[in-house]
Amino acid sequence: MLTVVRRLLAWSVVLSLLLPVVLVLLLGLGGLLRGMGDAVGGQLCLRVALLVGLGWAAAVILTAVAGGLLVLETGPNAESLPPQTPQEEG
Repeated sequence: MLTVVRRLLAWSVVLSLLLPVVLVLLLGLGGLLRGMGDAVGGQLCLRVALLVGLGWAAAVILTAVAGGLLVLETGPNAESLPPQTPQEEG
């Protein structure tokens, strides 16, 4: 289960970083097509950009959920705990 969550986290981070780039390119292309007189192509690019934006929002939410699941599954990390010193009697 842990490998599935790690793989999900990795893909969601990649999508969270790449989808905004695709979104900006689609918005720019849509504006360019509308400016050149192709209203149908511009509208199509804007609709696809809307879907990509929704996918980006879902990827950001998925990144947060997968990160939380990874933290909950791994439990307390032994390396991050302070070293325990033996208590002296006396």
